[in-house]
Amino acid sequence: MVQLLREHGRPVRVGMIDSADRTWWFLLFLTEDGSALVACAGVQRIAKESPLQERGGAS
Repeated sequence: MVQLLREHGRPVRVGMIDSADRTWWFLLFLTEDGSALVACAGVQRIAKESPLQERGGAS
């Protein structure tokens, strides 16, 4: 992805999308005018209990 951004060689706009079930989020790198996609990265979220929930505290 970094290679694609370097090769593009121009400013980009960045956007973020959360999946409906909030298990994934995506970063979109668009051309400066927003008309085309330069690169995209997706990251799966891992459900993790907060420290308070693990100790039996507030939920």
